[in-house]
Amino acid sequence: MLFELILNHAPEKIALRDETQSVRYGDLGREVQNRVEALDGVSVLAIALDNSVDWVLWDLAALKAGTPCVPVPPFFTPEQIFHSLQSAGVTHILSPEGLRNTGTERKDVLPKGTAKVTFTSGTTGTPKGVCLPRSAMENVAGSIVEVLGNEFAGTHASVLPLAVLLENVAGLYAGLIAGCAIELTGLNNFGQNYEHLHNVLKSSKATSVILVPEILRVLMAQIAIQGALPDLKFIAVGGSKIDPALVMQARSIGLPVYEGYGLSECASVVSLNTPKEDKPGSVGKLLAHVKARIVNGEIQIENPGFLGYVSASSLREGNADEAIQRPQEKSLGCFADARNDVFATGDLGDFDEDGFLSVTGRKKNVLITSYGRNVSPEWVESVLLAHPAIAQAVVYGDAQPHLSAILVPSSAQANIQSAVNTANHSLPDYAQIKDFKTSSPFTVEGGLLTGTGRPRREQILNLYTKEKPYELLRSTG
Repeated sequence: MLFELILNHAPEKIALRDETQSVRYGDLGREVQNRVEALDGVSVLAIALDNSVDWVLWDLAALKAGTPCVPVPPFFTPEQIFHSLQSAGVTHILSPEGLRNTGTERKDVLPKGTAKVTFTSGTTGTPKGVCLPRSAMENVAGSIVEVLGNEFAGTHASVLPLAVLLENVAGLYAGLIAGCAIELTGLNNFGQNYEHLHNVLKSSKATSVILVPEILRVLMAQIAIQGALPDLKFIAVGGSKIDPALVMQARSIGLPVYEGYGLSECASVVSLNTPKEDKPGSVGKLLAHVKARIVNGEIQIENPGFLGYVSASSLREGNADEAIQRPQEKSLGCFADARNDVFATGDLGDFDEDGFLSVTGRKKNVLITSYGRNVSPEWVESVLLAHPAIAQAVVYGDAQPHLSAILVPSSAQANIQSAVNTANHSLPDYAQIKDFKTSSPFTVEGGLLTGTGRPRREQILNLYTKEKPYELLRSTG
């Protein structure tokens, strides 16, 4: 489906563009086929390139050739990269030095039909690979184009690494199906802290972009100084919970922000707000191909589409036969029941009467105060992060009489106490922050953030508090 739809576009139209080259839709098939032929003898391909035209062409070639592809996130540590390559049985890796053999000869490591293995560091340091068939990714990309319509088919700027499934499927594949020009700016050109993001979006005249909340806040600060970006028509935001107040703040300065929700096991996007159907505070309506239900407050997806997990730990122990964990096996707190093929996401949420889905937090993160009140820390954190003085936040207080927070100021002049007071005004007493500590920024390099910007809670609490992490407190309580 993907290639048939891509090749239907006007041949003279630009499909892919980076700093050094561009490819038109009419030439895309030939460029991909050239790389398909170069994949002869490659059993499993890893791509370790920056965002570029070459990244896309090799990824599409692997998809067309039926060669499992393992995108390597640029934020992975050398140890994480090693585990990813070994556990997926990667035989060849594409890097700036070219295509080379890894020396790995392990066979039948991946489930039959695997087109992509997406690795996410999640909330632990050891990557876990989700095995996806081509059909699952095509379903997501096709549903996104269906729900948005072709009026948003302009220039899509790939801001997140293409190795992140959300950008790969919802940005790249959906963009190509819609006939977008995909602007592939190298990540280094955004700056270490995305300080050049506004310049890149303005110069490329981007009409759509996918962001995580932390990068959205960076862009909002840049808009205040550098002015509006009138070409932008659609900004999808996901990766972690975002306060509806922040969405409205972004829209008030001209940023067309729409929140969505996704999972690697579902090939990225599950639900999405759109200009036609929108409810701030929710993560939108389910995509057309998705069926979900709420069981005991938890979101469960029917027929999620993934084939299983690849476990790095099994390979380190030398047991290749146990490397594949099927969907029905427990992994990272999530599992799918093989009897009815339902995936328990571990996310808490609910549907309203109009069919909009809300996600309130992670089931395993729920704090229970000594007064017996259940609180999702993501909810309180999203309210705190709606204040511009607070750049990052982690809330804790399991088995304690009140909640506390570790907060990262947005600047040296930021008035954190005032920001906390403002947040507390909109929170019930049991969810208010009674005391807080400030810290230096949480970073991926420091091991305190996942690659998509989610805090590693246990590591942060171990580092900044004398108390044990809430999970340990609960287990000994």
